[in-house]
Amino acid sequence: METKKLQELEAFASLLTKATEFNMLKPHPRLECYQSAELLFHGYHDLTLAIIDIIRVCSSALDALQDVPDSPTSASARSISDVLGIAVKLMPVEEIQILDNCYQKHLKLKAEKSLENEQADHQGE
Repeated sequence: METKKLQELEAFASLLTKATEFNMLKPHPRLECYQSAELLFHGYHDLTLAIIDIIRVCSSALDALQDVPDSPTSASARSISDVLGIAVKLMPVEEIQILDNCYQKHLKLKAEKSLENEQADHQGE
């Protein structure tokens, strides 16, 4: 059973090393523990919280529109606000931490592989 778990972990580590799906965030050139997506985020969790904040601001603005009496936009503003509220509830905030951990492991494994390749190149010279 231990051997099977180790094999699964090795396969997962290998998958993370070769992963090409991490495209949203790029390592920041000077700040080691940060990634960027045209904006600085500490990780996917931080990015998710920023998205939730943006949705909540939009929802609040729409809620303010519904307070205007006899406004033709108040009903649709309320409907849109309700949908945005559902979107916030559907955000997997806790699970995003796992994605952050996988991304950090991906970066570490990629760097280790790159270092190994450089060392192999130097030995071959």
